[in-house]
Amino acid sequence: MPFRGFEGAAGTGKTHHLINTVVEHLAASPLHPHQRVLALTFMHGSRRRLEERFRIIPELRGGTICMTIDSFANAIWQRWRSLAARLGAITGDFDQTCDACGQLLECPEVAAWVARTFPVVVVDEAQELKTERLRILRALVGHVSLFVAADEFQCLDDTLDTRPFMDWFQTGHVTPLTVVHRTNQQGLLNAGVALRALQAPQAGPGLAISYEFKNVMPFKVAAALHRARGTKALIFAPGARPWVEELIGRLGLGMESPAFGKIPPLQLVKEQRPQDDVARVCAALGAEEPIGVDWAVASLDQIADPPAWLLLVQSALLKEHRSQGKVEWRQAELIPLIERKAAQHRAYGYERVSGILVMSIHQAKNRQFGNVVLLWPPGVFGDDAQKARLLYNGITRAQQSCRVFVRTQNLLAQAPFRFP
Repeated sequence: MPFRGFEGAAGTGKTHHLINTVVEHLAASPLHPHQRVLALTFMHGSRRRLEERFRIIPELRGGTICMTIDSFANAIWQRWRSLAARLGAITGDFDQTCDACGQLLECPEVAAWVARTFPVVVVDEAQELKTERLRILRALVGHVSLFVAADEFQCLDDTLDTRPFMDWFQTGHVTPLTVVHRTNQQGLLNAGVALRALQAPQAGPGLAISYEFKNVMPFKVAAALHRARGTKALIFAPGARPWVEELIGRLGLGMESPAFGKIPPLQLVKEQRPQDDVARVCAALGAEEPIGVDWAVASLDQIADPPAWLLLVQSALLKEHRSQGKVEWRQAELIPLIERKAAQHRAYGYERVSGILVMSIHQAKNRQFGNVVLLWPPGVFGDDAQKARLLYNGITRAQQSCRVFVRTQNLLAQAPFRFP
């Protein structure tokens, strides 16, 4: 049977329809005791939120396994690595591992083995899938009941050609979703429609877009965050990190002026970018080849403010030394190990924080907040369509209000705030 698909703008309930359709499917075709629903997505943040959504559905509680598609690919390769070697399936980085997984799943016995445990597979945020990951879904069609949700406009990777995925996606039984349920604020709704059509968003109920003088800007941002009621987040476009750092320092001290009154100190909590910590750890090891275990462990001990997952890397190095006698590592082995341990921590070491979350537009994907303050600096990369996607993904995180601040006044005369 063709797979089921759901396509729609942000807030139209793609994940909701995915889950409801799976529940209906399981009512007609119940799982056996040893079987589970497999839910896949691209990023760990999306995986956690998908896991939370499945957990509150009585029919699915305890019957679902959620993981990133990269983790799934690695698990398949580990289980079938002997066959992978015979097929010449190459692994290394995440893309290669996913391609090797797809090659393995094209063997009917491997796909049938997966289907015996996971007869139902759900894929959310599928517009982010490269051809290597798409190969996995292509191979599973015909062996499992597949349910897929996607919105091409929400793909933020400007280097990714989405045409192969969209061509494949349209071969399924795809239901278009057109009604936005996330908000009833007309300004937010109108802005979403306009940006998808590459037209300028206009301020309206729930949405404000403005430039403020340099000395006034911190007060405006602080006031918008302080006065908002409900969940709130400070979201920024690419290139705004120095501006964000400046604001965090300012807002953390509290502010007072005749115009704004007294604004207490605001606790803003940055969501860390995993790739920054990975790059920092790799830099500490240098480029020497090969790298001795003792030297590597000692170098990692010297890292200031080490990421929480660093101990996992050191433990893995020492374990290989004790159990296998491995005393030297090549860069090609060590860097993937560091990336895997960082990914494991993102998957299972999630910690809840208090305060106002600060994150990039990319980090905010697939999330929602009552109130959003969005910072837009000069020099945002990409063509007009890419900038529209970025602004769209920022504004559509808001349920009640979004306040957009541009760093310089001339930005209001450029895309994505004005189009030719």
